[in-house]
Amino acid sequence: MKYCFQIAALFTCIMCMAGEKPPKGVSKHDLKLAQKEYRHALELQKKGQTQEAFEEAGRAAELVPNDPQFITAREMLRGQLAGAYLQRGNLLAEVGDRQGAASQFKTAINVDPQNGYAMERLYDIGPDPEHAQVLQLLASVDQIEVVPKPGKQNFHLRGDTRDVYQAIGKAFDVNIVFDEPLNTQRVRFDVDEIDFSAVMRLTGKMTKTFWAPIANNQVIIANESQEMHRQFDRLSLKTFYVSEAVAPSDLNDVVNVLRTVFEVKFVSMEADKHVITVRAPKEILAAATAMMDDMLQGSPQVLVDIKAFEVSSTYSRQNGLTLPSDFNIFNIPSEIRKILGPVSQNVIDQIIRTGTVDPSLVPAGALTQLAGSPLLAPFIFFGGGLGLTGISVTPISAIGQVNQSDFKNLEHVTMRASQNNPATFRIGTRLPIQSSSFTNVSIDRNGKPVVDAPIANVQYEDVGLTFKATPHIQSGNEVSLDLDLQLRGVGAQAANGLPVISNRAYVGKITVGDGEPTVLAGMLTEQSDRATSGIPGTGLPLIRDLLDNNSKNHSKSQILIVVTPHIVRNTYHAPGTGIYWKLSN
Repeated sequence: MKYCFQIAALFTCIMCMAGEKPPKGVSKHDLKLAQKEYRHALELQKKGQTQEAFEEAGRAAELVPNDPQFITAREMLRGQLAGAYLQRGNLLAEVGDRQGAASQFKTAINVDPQNGYAMERLYDIGPDPEHAQVLQLLASVDQIEVVPKPGKQNFHLRGDTRDVYQAIGKAFDVNIVFDEPLNTQRVRFDVDEIDFSAVMRLTGKMTKTFWAPIANNQVIIANESQEMHRQFDRLSLKTFYVSEAVAPSDLNDVVNVLRTVFEVKFVSMEADKHVITVRAPKEILAAATAMMDDMLQGSPQVLVDIKAFEVSSTYSRQNGLTLPSDFNIFNIPSEIRKILGPVSQNVIDQIIRTGTVDPSLVPAGALTQLAGSPLLAPFIFFGGGLGLTGISVTPISAIGQVNQSDFKNLEHVTMRASQNNPATFRIGTRLPIQSSSFTNVSIDRNGKPVVDAPIANVQYEDVGLTFKATPHIQSGNEVSLDLDLQLRGVGAQAANGLPVISNRAYVGKITVGDGEPTVLAGMLTEQSDRATSGIPGTGLPLIRDLLDNNSKNHSKSQILIVVTPHIVRNTYHAPGTGIYWKLSN
């Protein structure tokens, strides 16, 4: 969990680089107070006071609810604090303090109610009467253990097999009984500082005999042969019930391993009942039990926690004047003659005398000639008589427009995957997008066109999160993850009336520790453009802002992806804790 707040600081830097403005509806006082609380949380985290830092970050997020910077810091500290309780709970569970571990896991859930790993651990240590091991012991036979005199002895012997065994038994206070007939031979025996088990094993190799316990202080010596072993060896009987999830072919493989690796001669299998019965010496049976326990358990499993933060926004502004770039000069009497024809002279004379036009002098049919005439547009005039001249210009227009849009998205996924098996998680929607349309036009019996309603051709796009992970648990509680992540969303802009689909993808392989948050990818994209249109010569700053048409566009987007693996089940032994069995008699 030591990397949690570093991730929050990284996301904070990204947000600062993006130049976020204060959210609407938040006062300057609240914003200033929230920033103070946030900086205090940073200082407390550096001092190791995670609980106090989490509370400070929470107050900052309450003051400015929609600020991703404060929300991210609070959530990262929440994960770090919950991770500390989980770590203490795991340590208590390992030493057998189930009640103390349950208390730590419950506290972690109170801090982070959405923490699936804490819920999983609380369930694992809780009492469950229906919980069944994959491998269950159904029956066994008690073993007789010989209890010799403790310590080591020195032996310097000359004699036959019986004399040597009798001397060993006398030295360790063990009664020696011989099977008849017993093959004897002369033995010279010189050995120092040796215990009972080692000297009996060495004597058996020299004389081709073996020993078997009869009571706690009595053993029998017999010739080395399979018949004698079947008669005197004390065998343990164990019956193993294997889960029905194991295929019958796998049961045959287990039986073959018992017969070839452990040299177990008495083993039977009932495939329809998923039962394997083994009869072998205690040491061999204990080693076979440990092997089968690891072999038949469920594969290791990992709980993968992934968070994807995405923020994007656009801002556009347009302001200024659109000045006329051309003008039209025309002679007013000539234009009137062109429109009115023969009666135009009377109208022209009246305009010259009075400056007005009598409507009764204008024929009704001449009004149709006004289309496209500059007389219909606003114009200014100067001169007099037949030299009366008009100038028409396009109107001056002003524009002032501001558009702003924001898009924020947080995807939080928790899923469980088994060793070497890929797990895929998809969440989102299918967005319909009209790609084209078809309109049927026909002619009816009267020869009139009939236009039917348009038929739209819709294409569906998957929008949301697609996450694929394949875990590989390694030694030292490290997890190697093969990751394939795709994040698709609807952008803030649109092209030709159609939404823009933003696509983010990551494919890679990482190795991290159990419970260690890791930043997979982080990206900041920012784009700005400015355009000015107007009359040449108005490029000075003040004149340009007043007389030209100015437009400015700015867009930015940020994304941060964090993955945290938690080992839920691990059947592998840690380095240095392996079990070694000495299979000898």
